[in-house]
Amino acid sequence: MSRTMAAPPRPAVDERVLGAGTGLRFALLLVLFLTSSATIVTQIVETLADPRNIRVGCALAAGADPESDYLGIGLAAVRAGDAYPACLRRYVPTAAAWVPFAVLAALLIAAATVYWLLPRWKGRRGRVVPLQAVDPEGELRPLLDELVRVAGLSRPPRFVVAPAAATAGAVVFGRLRRYSVCLHGGLVARRRRDPEGFRAVVLHELAHLRNHDIDVTYATVALWRVFLVAVLPAYLFNIAQDLKDSAASAILGPAERLGNGHDLLLSGVMIAFVYLARADILRTRETYADLDALAWGADARGWHHAAAHGTGKAAAPGRLRRALASFTALWRTHPAWDRRLAALTDPRELFAPHALTLFVAGATATIAGDQLSDVLNGPWAAGALRVLTALQAGLIVAIPGVSVWRAVARAVLTGGRIPTGLRAGWWTGFGLAVGELLTSSTSGSTRWLPNHPETLTVLILISVGIMCWTAQFAELSVRSWRGRTLRPAMLLGLAAIWVVFALWYAWWQADGHTFATGWAYSETGIRDALLHDLPGTVPADRDVLAGFAAALPLLLPIGVSPFIGWAAAVLWLLPLLAWTRRPATGVPDWARRALRGAPAPELSGPPLPPLRRVLLATAAGTALCWVGTVALMAVMHTWQPPPERRYGTYMLIHLTLVLLVVVCGTLTAAALTGLTARRFPLLVALVAAGTTALLGLAGAAVLGTADGCLGPLNTLATSCHVMPAKVWPTVQLLFPLALGLNIFVAAAVALLCTAARGVLRSRRRTAAASPPDSGPAPRRERLVLRRVTAGVVCLTVLALTAAMSLPRAAGHTSLTKQQLIPTAALPTPSPQVLAAQTDAWLRLGGAGLMARFTTEVLAVLTALQDKAALTDRGFAATRIRPHCVALEHLAAETAAYFPVPDSRTQTRWAALHERGKQAGADCRRGIEEGKLTVFAAAMRSYVDIGASTPAVLDSINAQAGRGRSGH
Repeated sequence: MSRTMAAPPRPAVDERVLGAGTGLRFALLLVLFLTSSATIVTQIVETLADPRNIRVGCALAAGADPESDYLGIGLAAVRAGDAYPACLRRYVPTAAAWVPFAVLAALLIAAATVYWLLPRWKGRRGRVVPLQAVDPEGELRPLLDELVRVAGLSRPPRFVVAPAAATAGAVVFGRLRRYSVCLHGGLVARRRRDPEGFRAVVLHELAHLRNHDIDVTYATVALWRVFLVAVLPAYLFNIAQDLKDSAASAILGPAERLGNGHDLLLSGVMIAFVYLARADILRTRETYADLDALAWGADARGWHHAAAHGTGKAAAPGRLRRALASFTALWRTHPAWDRRLAALTDPRELFAPHALTLFVAGATATIAGDQLSDVLNGPWAAGALRVLTALQAGLIVAIPGVSVWRAVARAVLTGGRIPTGLRAGWWTGFGLAVGELLTSSTSGSTRWLPNHPETLTVLILISVGIMCWTAQFAELSVRSWRGRTLRPAMLLGLAAIWVVFALWYAWWQADGHTFATGWAYSETGIRDALLHDLPGTVPADRDVLAGFAAALPLLLPIGVSPFIGWAAAVLWLLPLLAWTRRPATGVPDWARRALRGAPAPELSGPPLPPLRRVLLATAAGTALCWVGTVALMAVMHTWQPPPERRYGTYMLIHLTLVLLVVVCGTLTAAALTGLTARRFPLLVALVAAGTTALLGLAGAAVLGTADGCLGPLNTLATSCHVMPAKVWPTVQLLFPLALGLNIFVAAAVALLCTAARGVLRSRRRTAAASPPDSGPAPRRERLVLRRVTAGVVCLTVLALTAAMSLPRAAGHTSLTKQQLIPTAALPTPSPQVLAAQTDAWLRLGGAGLMARFTTEVLAVLTALQDKAALTDRGFAATRIRPHCVALEHLAAETAAYFPVPDSRTQTRWAALHERGKQAGADCRRGIEEGKLTVFAAAMRSYVDIGASTPAVLDSINAQAGRGRSGH
């Protein structure tokens, strides 16, 4: 609804210079609605299909402890291997795969129906009448037609009147280009005595149509109402049923109640976030409609009067009252009049990244991502989940990215302070971290917070780094872009950070978030596998391999990703291309249009540092790489093992030290440029770091090619053969780390050096000092030489990155899942939990295995009662051999099933089957080969097995019996 408006002169910069960004926020709301609805529908469908909660029974049988944390429960499922999914497939009833999709489709149809009916309901509630009913002489029609032409609408809306509405306002509603502008009776009555006010109100409503935000508004309302009416009540009813059922279990009850508490908290916070985001979008559209109305000639008289006497006046003096007013304003769908006045007087409000907007976007994105992974958790959905996660990452990073680009563009055009991106990155990352805390995927069923919440700072650091790069690249593009519009440059920058953030977000969703729960890898198991797979000895080899075992879980998931090379390359190749452009002159067309004809400033600003200065830092880092590699080869030559043992641990250590030398050279170049570059320090540091890493790796490859011909520098080779092909596997191994993960580390070092330099500089200058000068203009370099240099570097990096992205054969390792699982992360269950686990083990397959084992052993012992058992080979072949074979097969089935939850009992149970397997093999061999001694020994083993079996089975049954009354 609108009232009479007026405003001061138009802002200096067009508020739509790079779009408003509200469409991205609406898209995020739509994603959250879909994922939340899909999650709730899936949970309800699973509950209806599995009313006895057999899914939890499979988890208990696998060894999951409901009193443990997320890490312990997850590791129990990993330790169970294929037995856990086999249990789910065999025992857990599931609804048809189409049911959740059908329900979700029904919800979307319901939302579309609400969207379709909302305008009709709004018209009936307002008791609107056609315009002709209150304007039979047609005085208003010419004026309204003129305003439609001023607004530039190709299709005029239908005008109606709400006679009962006494306010001097209006509202627009409708659907799919069939829109109606409802004029309140009070506005029509004031038309004669305040024609300019009437004109301003109508232009404001027509601006909503011109901006195409009516469909977005009503779609948001429709989705919101369907969620509140259909989805949320069903979800709360399902939680109430879970709480009721949890009261019947002393073991599962506490965990289920805490889980339901998580869900209730998440639901409440999610509803608040959705409402805040929706209110923010609606407030923004009102401000933009105000600006459009003013741009079309709306009169300014009376607008200050509305701000002074209308609703939503400024809060009375007092810190508490001002804070309360600010908090209340966040929940309003229309901005207060004093805030509308402030936004129109100073348009910085439209360009500055809003903390609440970025925080809510980050938090809702995390919640939606967690729900998406819950919905698409089957092996069939792995590919779809990766694609949707990448798309969601683009949506997450585009919201703050667009805000930063808009703020930078305005600052450059108006000569203001250039944003650093730190604030936008902080609030986005903080929202991502809070969203992780609100989900239970990192905390488990026994605590509200994860074991290591400090790990969530990784999300903040990633966001801060990406937004700082965005701010500097945006400024570089704004100052040098000469097209008719700035949007292509922004889209290029957003695509770059999309690639980077998609890589890290996918890593976090798949592997990174587990570090918040604890250390999920056995360093001892990894070290033993390395010792097995990499023979050879070097000084202190076990300690060295222990270091590898600690580092590999951190480096491998992200460091060997085929996409890390592309993500790192865009960070420094795009800035490198800036040196290939001619110096900017004049004012571009996009800047003139953004300033609406006002005098445009010179945008070129302080130039980039000369490329030769960047190459000096690169030369220093490259020299360090080459000298370090030579020194390393000389040292390793002194403890060179025999030729047959050089390609195990010795080679691993050699390659690791080469990588460390390249990393040190790269970080040196990044630190030097970060400390000395006054303009675009992060971009310049990345260019220096990337070039240094490329040249350092090239130097190591050259030395590796000549290995065997270098005398005291020979390391791996035994003879002199210069063969470039022999070093290619080394390049394949080191490239993703040297020009992938290493570049991100260099970016972090550059940011730290830039921050340290800023702190030192701020202490040396007074508050009134002007910004530091960029120094004397650099000597002009030959453009052709710069273009050739940049072209060679870009083509080399892109060719190598493409080659590294090609599929390769997976390497062989002796590391097993059992070795990888840290035993310390699997807590010892309480007696009650152990009893529940054993009972589930029996009910879901263990009892059947026990019965079959007992039956087969008894069949063999019964057959042995016959005198022909040891004298008649045909009798043994027909009466005993089938049971021997069955016991062999049963041993394999038992090994594929869950282990007995009690480790001591499992040892006895496994020993029984191992003896039965061996006796079965001897039995079969003795019969087939006619070896009586072998057959007789197998029969004696069966007699011993028969004597031992009752005690083992009684132990398992007794263990299960202790907890059947408790769950």
